[in-house]
Amino acid sequence: MITNRRRRFLAQAGLVARIYARYKWLQVRGRAGWRVTGADWHRAHRLGADLTYRTAVALEGLPIKVCQFLGARADVLPDEYVEMLSRLQDRVPPRPLAALQPAVEGAIGRPLREAFRVFDVEPIAAASLAQVHRAELPDGREVAVKIQYPEIDRVVHDDIRNFAVLVRVLARLERSFDFRVLVDEVTGLVPLELDFANEARNAERVARDLAARDDVLVPAVVWELTSRRVLVTEYAPGLRVTDVAGLRAAGLDPQDVARRLSDVFAQMILVHGFFHGDPHPGNILVQPGGRLVLLDFGLAKALPDGFRRGMLDLTLAIMRGDPRAVAAGFRALGFRTRDDSDDTLAVLGEAFLGYAMRNGQAYADPALLAKFNDEVPEALRANPLTEIPGDVLLVGRVMGLLSGIGKQLESEVDPTSVLLPYLADLASAPPPA
Repeated sequence: MITNRRRRFLAQAGLVARIYARYKWLQVRGRAGWRVTGADWHRAHRLGADLTYRTAVALEGLPIKVCQFLGARADVLPDEYVEMLSRLQDRVPPRPLAALQPAVEGAIGRPLREAFRVFDVEPIAAASLAQVHRAELPDGREVAVKIQYPEIDRVVHDDIRNFAVLVRVLARLERSFDFRVLVDEVTGLVPLELDFANEARNAERVARDLAARDDVLVPAVVWELTSRRVLVTEYAPGLRVTDVAGLRAAGLDPQDVARRLSDVFAQMILVHGFFHGDPHPGNILVQPGGRLVLLDFGLAKALPDGFRRGMLDLTLAIMRGDPRAVAAGFRALGFRTRDDSDDTLAVLGEAFLGYAMRNGQAYADPALLAKFNDEVPEALRANPLTEIPGDVLLVGRVMGLLSGIGKQLESEVDPTSVLLPYLADLASAPPPA
């Protein structure tokens, strides 16, 4: 890992500059009347994906976390990026256990040989902030031990500062790509993922909320060995949720898995108001009987009072196709635009849910993406957003990740069929006092 902030910034800036220049050159050639073929774009995608992967592996830390998100967006990104970056969801090159052992023993307050009867040297997963080893407690229980990389706290904070600079530069070059509000949200949320005790509390809260469901498992926390830097939970193996061939070989229907996964997240968001904020494929397993296993609760969110009813009003307005009500719904949630007209917010409503609901689509297809790639930037240029609530951003991120999983599962699940029962319950509930 490169830990020097200046060297990390130069590597990140070089990556952005090279990818941006390649795509901009193809755009300029096309506008000048030169022939730009599909093969040209595919070549640019392959080179960009390979460069992004190699840079993230060299840097580790937050760049890998960004790539985990991008690699799950099979509904939006070209296949070249999804294929390459999805490797980083749980298959980051691991570190030797010997390099992490002193930190683990310091966190648990005893040698590994005393705390565990068996401790596998090779990790079962490695990701952006930590890696996971299978172990066995003295009483025979199998557990998963998540070990935070020792220097990751400082590196993540440096990366956030670097990304803020790069996003500001990109916003000046391309007005329709102003992601500064995303950097603000990351600044508040990512540090929470570095506190494994907080992650354990999040896991237990979700486990309580979903306790009535026998098709979901949240692994139990072993508190006596858990701290800010080390998390120990019961070991819960399973198939990766996007392993379509493995699911079918186990006699499971990928369509049913996609439907139940959407239902679980709709319940978390619309019933309990507290939800898992990072459902990329590396964090969701499926056991042979079909039970879903939810992992990694570092990024979880409690929604503020009134948010769920606001989402209900907005969703109903989108379903009715009422542009004025859609705009009012967005404003009630905290969205603001420069001139306060309805147009931009109405277009966002279509992109957010409307088109997919009316056409029964489980995820974005090329035609839908082409439609909104033209319409949304144009609307944002005419009347840009000036305020975006972080809660909506995170819900949107979750829905995007689930959409990407749905596409990989070849899902035909109609989102309306999943949302309607929960919306009906919300609509019939009395408003808060």
